Amino acid sequence: MANFTNRGRIKRLKIGSVPSRFQWNNWGEGTPRRESAYKRASTRLGHDICPALPLEQSLPCEEEAMEEVAASVVMTEHDYGSAPKPDKDILFYTRFTSRDVFCYFWEAIQPSASMVVYWSKAQKKGQTFEPLSPSPTRRLQLVDEFFLFCCRVAAGLQEKVLADMFQVSVSTVSRVVITWANYLYLLLGSLPIWMSKQQVKNTMPSKFVQYSPDVRVIIDCTEVRCQNPSSLTLQSEVFSSYKNTTTFKGLIGIAPCGAVTFVSSLFTGSISDRELTERSGLLDLLEPGDGCMADKGFTIEKLLADLGATLIIPPFKMTAQFTKEDALKTQAIARLRILVERAIRRVKEYRIWQHTVPLTLSGTVNQLWTVCCVMTNFQGPLDLKGYIPVE
Repeated sequence: MANFTNRGRIKRLKIGSVPSRFQWNNWGEGTPRRESAYKRASTRLGHDICPALPLEQSLPCEEEAMEEVAASVVMTEHDYGSAPKPDKDILFYTRFTSRDVFCYFWEAIQPSASMVVYWSKAQKKGQTFEPLSPSPTRRLQLVDEFFLFCCRVAAGLQEKVLADMFQVSVSTVSRVVITWANYLYLLLGSLPIWMSKQQVKNTMPSKFVQYSPDVRVIIDCTEVRCQNPSSLTLQSEVFSSYKNTTTFKGLIGIAPCGAVTFVSSLFTGSISDRELTERSGLLDLLEPGDGCMADKGFTIEKLLADLGATLIIPPFKMTAQFTKEDALKTQAIARLRILVERAIRRVKEYRIWQHTVPLTLSGTVNQLWTVCCVMTNFQGPLDLKGYIPVE
């Protein structure tokens, strides 16, 4: 074994240095590597986004192509109002319907966002009981942190891709995502999304007035895949017999107008619809005379009856075939209930839920779920005309 005695010959690496000499680049003597797409795409100081690359300089792989497009919609506090950014790109990367909606939302949250403290700093300060101050040093502008969070949640980009795109470390991306998930959870969770009886009646479509005038909320359960835990006990708890895989399960409620008015926490996939409804807190919001529309799997009629509320579900077939009245009622309820399925589909369009949720996100998954559900209300109303029958 070699014994290094001459300290003067030892070269120490500087912080942040990375290997640059490989066989494939002729040990550093070949053509220098092309500048990253993010750095090339924006000057970050109010200049317009740079023009597209010529054909001979086009990006060779799909991941870099996605990075190029994403970089073209990165916004900073200096230039997000000047550079051209197509609405279709904004929709893909943020789920906001247009650049204007994104800007309006950002301007509404910016004052409080400036006081955000990174969760890692909050953990350290929480152990010393010292007053917290906003994180003074940030690698990114606040609006870029918000855009990074949207790219992670809405577009489903992996942390390594985001780290390369924003030129930060993977740990910084993780810290930003967790921080913004908790911040938006507290901010959006303070909004009074549960509508009063009068608000429900004022915004109720005519077909609800005709078939179910007393409905206050339409509910349904949905599940998202999660990583299979190594513990056999946990496997049995999160295993869903309906999906035949390990899942987290939540309850969503919408008003007849299509707005999301109730979001439960996520529970393990083995929980029943009845138990989930009972533990979600929905029953505490219902009042006597309220109607709760659901499918046949919700055996909660007695729970609602104790509150003076009613369960509106398709009738069960007691004879060989439905009567004409039951058939019409079943069709009407099914056509009205499709609104909650469309609302759930909006939530699932946040691409983070199209991948298996890793167990490392178990401490933040409720915050992410609630934020995604509530932020669908900023996409505008559902298209009721196409899904509610018009006679």
